[in-house]
Amino acid sequence: MSKTKYLISGEISEETIHKTVMEWVRFNPLLKRLVLHFPNEGRRSIRYGKLLKDMGMRAGVSDLFIAMGNHGYLGAWIELKSTQGTVSEAQTDFLKDMSEQGYFTAVCWSIDEAINLIKWYCRLDRKSTRLNSSHGYIS
Repeated sequence: MSKTKYLISGEISEETIHKTVMEWVRFNPLLKRLVLHFPNEGRRSIRYGKLLKDMGMRAGVSDLFIAMGNHGYLGAWIELKSTQGTVSEAQTDFLKDMSEQGYFTAVCWSIDEAINLIKWYCRLDRKSTRLNSSHGYIS
C-alpha cells in the first residue's frame, strides 16, 4: 500500500492519487495489462531531457493510457490532478489532440473519480452506462 502524501493544504497529492489508482488497477487481471503510465514527469539534466525529446517525449502527455477501445473510442488518456492542481497548456493541448484522433480524454481530480472513470470506460461497473459531465471529463 502506498504511503499517503499530503499537500500543505491537507489535500492528497497527485502522486498519492496516481499510486493509489495504479494499486487498484493491479488487482484486476485485465486492467493491469492495459493501463499504462508514461514517465513524463520529474526533473532531469538538460542533456538527458534533450535525449528524451529527440526520442519522442512530448510535454503534456497524460498520466494514464488505457489500451482498450470502448464506447466508440480507440483508447483513453487520463490526466490525474490533486484538487489543488492545474492543467497546463501542454496537457490541454495533448488532451485536445488525442480527442481529435478518436481517443477518450479526461481529467480526474480524486482517487474515486479516477477509479469510477476507469470502471465506466472499461465497462467494469454495469451501473455506469453514461458519462456524468459534472465530473470534469473532457472528451
